[in-house]
Amino acid sequence: MRLAHAAAVVMSAVAGVAIAKLPPLTPEQQETAAAKKQTEQAQLEKEKQDLERVQNRVVEYYKKTTGGAGPATATGRTEDANISKKAVEPAGGTAPQGGTRQSAEAHSTPAK
Repeated sequence: MRLAHAAAVVMSAVAGVAIAKLPPLTPEQQETAAAKKQTEQAQLEKEKQDLERVQNRVVEYYKKTTGGAGPATATGRTEDANISKKAVEPAGGTAPQGGTRQSAEAHSTPAK
């Protein structure tokens, strides 16, 4: 019973500390906080401008090295060598087929 009372006293003290309000900021602290906020805002704006400048430089380099803004032929025919096997296979052609031929899904050795 003593343990329960002691725990209740400790919990109420912790709750009182957690609920307590802080005193209002002094004018010096408010000025310092406002100056810090302005400094952080200026730093954020500078970082945004730096990021935008670097991104533009990367885009210019990409355009210069690839010879344009996008792929060479967006509407042209894709070469057969660049098409994946799955895109060329007919629908239903990937399932195992019955017969004497061993399927690609078989994991054991062929029967003798």
